[in-house]
Amino acid sequence: MSDNGICISVEGVSKKFALSLKRSFVYGACDIGSTILGRSGNENLRSSEFWAVRNVSFELARGRSMGIVGLNGSGKTTLLRMVSGILKPTLGRIQIHGRIAPMLALGAGFKPVLSGRENVFLNLSLLGVAERDIRTRFDSIVDFSELHEFIDAPLGTYSSGMRARLGFSCAIHTEPSILIVDEVLSVGDSRFRIKCRNKINELRRDGVSMLLVSHSSITVEALTDECIFLRRGKVALQGAPSEVLMAYEEHGVQKAINLNAAKTLVLVERQLSFDMSLGIRAVTIRTKGANDFGYWLCGHPGEIIISLQCLILLENISVNLIIVDLTHQHGETVLFMMSSRDMGWLRFSPGNNEVRLLLPQVGLRPGTYRLKLSVSQGGMHDILDVADDIRLVVRDAGRATNCLYYQARDWEVSGGEVSGAQEIIIESDVEDYDEL
Repeated sequence: MSDNGICISVEGVSKKFALSLKRSFVYGACDIGSTILGRSGNENLRSSEFWAVRNVSFELARGRSMGIVGLNGSGKTTLLRMVSGILKPTLGRIQIHGRIAPMLALGAGFKPVLSGRENVFLNLSLLGVAERDIRTRFDSIVDFSELHEFIDAPLGTYSSGMRARLGFSCAIHTEPSILIVDEVLSVGDSRFRIKCRNKINELRRDGVSMLLVSHSSITVEALTDECIFLRRGKVALQGAPSEVLMAYEEHGVQKAINLNAAKTLVLVERQLSFDMSLGIRAVTIRTKGANDFGYWLCGHPGEIIISLQCLILLENISVNLIIVDLTHQHGETVLFMMSSRDMGWLRFSPGNNEVRLLLPQVGLRPGTYRLKLSVSQGGMHDILDVADDIRLVVRDAGRATNCLYYQARDWEVSGGEVSGAQEIIIESDVEDYDEL
């Protein structure tokens, strides 16, 4: 550990890649030659190159935890790989003081033909743990992973969850002083995830520092002391988690709204093919009673307006919606609604028709969701048309901070009085949405 208590120091770090694999090999050979000749890194982009990370600087103190947030492709994982030593920066300097436990792709270095036991020894050896120490910690590793009966089976017979559990258990038993965590807190079932979360908290209480990447605002705010918002490889904001997460979420919301606006134009301009009897022309998302379109406001009435065009008379029609929470790594379905189940079959005449879905109060927590919309016919739900990649944005109105969902409620007071309701104002201070 450094004398000033800094365990990670990142100074002006940049990393560039080539879009072409062939050029990547050529440029790599050129860069190796430049290094041998003692020349400095090339600050100029060559043909087909781009900056994945650009001029990032920060320091992480011993015992502190820092979160890194950003949209997909913003450079988060690339930055963690450089800090972990997997990638070398194109420019800048990274100094590490302490043993790192990288949790980037759990089990990625395991060998399928070896047993779980042999992979434990191999993995920890690669992480710098002496064989005698591995033997001492082996039983604890197996106990934590809960793979007792499978530990001597070939790793190729393990499920992906089992491999991840073994990888997580190996990483935390290296006696690290720094944890590098990239979206690995979703390992296994809910009980095992709680176990992993509590183990990380235990390590942090023992003074272990942590660098965390997660798309879950709840996880970042609960586990970190400060936060960095990366946008297109650059630091857009650094500070307290609550402040940074507010800017990050607003940025994601506005991007989704802009994408929806562009997608709606495409739907409107789409022409029905000769074999289609019905087509979705537009999907409009709005907070009922508000002037702005493109999002729902948590705790307020929400509305989806679906514009349909029919070429012939249609009966036994159902409009179906699936809402997927994109906070989870692989997405999780949180709502499935069918008009046929809720109110019966629909009948449409030739021409333009409209279906409105009204929610008296939006219960979804703030965030970005994927809306899958389909129109089907008959008891077997033959699909007539689909719009399956619409972003549904739910914004916070101060009622659902760190909640899984919004619960409608009323308060009653006896022996006291209410002085007035707190007004929530939503405004944006994040610019340049059109860059994405």
